[in-house]
Amino acid sequence: MTASLSHDLPLTPPTSHNASMSFSGRGGDFLRLLITGSLFQIPTFGFYRFWLITKLRRHLWANTQIDGEAFEYTATAKELLIGFLIALAVLVPLYIVYFILGIMAEEQYAFASVPLVVIMYVLAHYGSYRARKYRASRTIFRGVRFWMKGSGWAYAMRAILWDLATLLTLGLALPWAMASLERYRMRHTYFGSIQGDFVGTGWSLFKRGWWVWALGIVLLALTFFLFVASDIATGSGKPALQGLAGVVGLLIMAPIPLAMAIFTRWHIDGLRFGDVTAASDFRAGTYYGLFFKLIFSSLGFLMALGLLAGLIGFLFASFELVPDMEELSWTAFSVGLLVVLGYLVALLGLGVVQRYFLGRGLWAAIVTSTTVTNLQAVDAAVAAGQPAGVLGEGLADALDFNVGI
Repeated sequence: MTASLSHDLPLTPPTSHNASMSFSGRGGDFLRLLITGSLFQIPTFGFYRFWLITKLRRHLWANTQIDGEAFEYTATAKELLIGFLIALAVLVPLYIVYFILGIMAEEQYAFASVPLVVIMYVLAHYGSYRARKYRASRTIFRGVRFWMKGSGWAYAMRAILWDLATLLTLGLALPWAMASLERYRMRHTYFGSIQGDFVGTGWSLFKRGWWVWALGIVLLALTFFLFVASDIATGSGKPALQGLAGVVGLLIMAPIPLAMAIFTRWHIDGLRFGDVTAASDFRAGTYYGLFFKLIFSSLGFLMALGLLAGLIGFLFASFELVPDMEELSWTAFSVGLLVVLGYLVALLGLGVVQRYFLGRGLWAAIVTSTTVTNLQAVDAAVAAGQPAGVLGEGLADALDFNVGI
């Protein structure tokens, strides 16, 4: 009787398990890596950045966990260096040809630069896809590698066509462009034997953020109108209109963090790996907080650097360290060297601040606001795929479009 009843009862469907993501990295550890690595770039003429980037990525990957299980980043600094040198071997001949064309067509110099700009633009899209393939194939979770298929050139052509559509529609086509390109990337991304997917649509993103786009268009049009009006105006009204146009122009930047927060939630909500889904409750306030921290920290750093430069100048004047004419050339060299070092320290310092808040800070905020469902579905994943080549990362570094970490 009991056995009969057990066969008649419906099978209970397996319950989905929600796994929260977490980030355990300490800000002080990341900041020390940033500062020491940035300082080492000065005597190594910037080549230490490959080791710095590798250490930063390993820190972020290793401290990112899903249900207590961390990711692993397996790339090496040597690979990044080789990729950069390969990219230079591709780009340097292009720069030489551009230089020769500039000399031969001096009167049409601006026109001569158009082919180079177009080539760099295409390579930027190509390199961004190849860079993603590289990073995916150097990321391991539960002993299984991520990897990607797909053609960088096919992706570049898609991206160029969508850029053209976005330009012709004044940005209105951007949600559909983002959805289409991310769908291409994710459907060519695998976790072992499990294929990825992206279910977010351009329409869903447009519904979430159409008013941000409309606000940006209105502010842009108002700025243009005020600048035109200031050119026509005379007397005291002219500077007032120019100042108002500048203020309105700055306000165009205000909705950007909000738009990025909307995009982040939409993007994470659309990610899939088989039956594994993700959801985000990332808040716009978090992005605004990081944005303002970045601004005020950058201003504080520049003010401190300026005060230090002023103090050094004051000490020179106080101790009468102004040289005689015989020592003028040596002093000029020393002052020039100090100016160059100060410029490098300023650039590196701003880079540290940017990477700390918009690199680590944004990474941690996105990770901790994400929940993964049906993680047990990846238990069936088996190893597949091979590590991708390093050209994409090299192009990303050589063309300076490698945003973030």
